[in-house]
Amino acid sequence: MTNSQQKRVIRAALSKGYRLEKVGKGSHHRRYSIVNGSESFRVPSGISGDEFTFSLQEAENWLINCEKLASSK
Repeated sequence: MTNSQQKRVIRAALSKGYRLEKVGKGSHHRRYSIVNGSESFRVPSGISGDEFTFSLQEAENWLINCEKLASSK
């Protein structure tokens, strides 16, 4: 992913009340956590072996689906 894609996902997360944090250590290098801004807990990814980390594309997809779920309620 490019720097512009990373910035786009960071802005999308902020607009929904989340933060995108780089994990960047060990087996999670180049992975991100989505953190609830108000309560500071990491969002579960549902990915086996990477329970709380996302690739940038997975994070973007999660944020898009989160928006769809919120608008359908």
